[in-house]
Amino acid sequence: MKKTLVVMAVVTSLFFCTGLFNGAQAQSKTPYKIGFIVPLTGYLSWLGEYMKKGAEVKVEMINRAGGVNGRPLELVSYDDQSLPETATRHAQRLISRDGVVAMMGTGTAVVSGAVSSVANKSKVPAVIQSGYALSDKETFTFNNAHPTDFAISRPMMYFQKKGISRVALLMPIGPLGELGSGIARKHAPTYKITLVGEEKFDVKAPDVTTQLAKLRTLNPQAIMAFTTGEPAALLARNMAQMGMNIPLVVSHGNATPGFLKLVAQTPGTVIVPSGKIMATETLADTDPVKKVVVEFSRAYQAKYGEPANYYSGQQADAVALIAEGLRVTKSDDPVKLRDAIENTKNFPGCNGVYNMSPTDHQGTRTEDMILLTIKDGKWAVLD
Repeated sequence: MKKTLVVMAVVTSLFFCTGLFNGAQAQSKTPYKIGFIVPLTGYLSWLGEYMKKGAEVKVEMINRAGGVNGRPLELVSYDDQSLPETATRHAQRLISRDGVVAMMGTGTAVVSGAVSSVANKSKVPAVIQSGYALSDKETFTFNNAHPTDFAISRPMMYFQKKGISRVALLMPIGPLGELGSGIARKHAPTYKITLVGEEKFDVKAPDVTTQLAKLRTLNPQAIMAFTTGEPAALLARNMAQMGMNIPLVVSHGNATPGFLKLVAQTPGTVIVPSGKIMATETLADTDPVKKVVVEFSRAYQAKYGEPANYYSGQQADAVALIAEGLRVTKSDDPVKLRDAIENTKNFPGCNGVYNMSPTDHQGTRTEDMILLTIKDGKWAVLD
């Protein structure tokens, strides 16, 4: 027995030391530099904090495991201040002065567009995370965020399953509301949903009871409002005050701890599209993303003392996709790296299983999203 214990101790020690050796060996080699453009100040700073934490945790995980091709990853980060002009300057600097192999980050469409423009002009891959819609000409840009279409069609899929066919739209005034409205009208026929009416509201308004009262006369079975944060929480509160006990669907931008705090005590059914990372404990062992999600969530919790969320997991996927491309190419060549990411197949991440192609630079499916609601002050998954 003693001899067995000694052998086990030696094997464990060798395994541990090998891991440390691999990590140390990677650290001694020239790193792969990844440019990270992230909103740490400005109106998107709440999102930038999640993105930053997710990227840092994933890079640490990869480097502890020996890096990529025996080389560590190194983040070269800049705050875009939630402004496209600032993001453009940083993207240019990352390529011309910092010598990055790829870029990632950004939190909103206009900033993503600015970074994508630089990436494609310079022919350096960029993996962005926002609702930005890629054009066929942006061959060096990838967007690993779930497409906005998914965030609207996924709830419609649920409505069809539950026999909900009459839906009203309550959209914020401006481009985001126009986008949500347009996508809803595009997908409604597919799921046999009738859009009974639409109202607009100002996100700075103190209440939306007037618009809700108009929609109530149309007898909708649910309301869809593509909005985020306090305006979304306001809609939920106003509906509860008016006794409108029907589901309210809001943007996937609300799959965060902050929004949960805003609406945790509000009666009614709020539905938030999300990635599977927000429901780690409910994933089946056979789910291809479970291992990735569980390992990342544990590392994130250990480092920051808080649960990982949709946005931190999304940013981790960007790191993982770039790392996988580097592993395949074993080269710093940006064109080869672009080609490798573009040909990624069956790659599990926090946002789903990625299958990229020359005509699909996002790579996920509608079914990769789940729907969250709130029960007993906590997130719960809708069946």
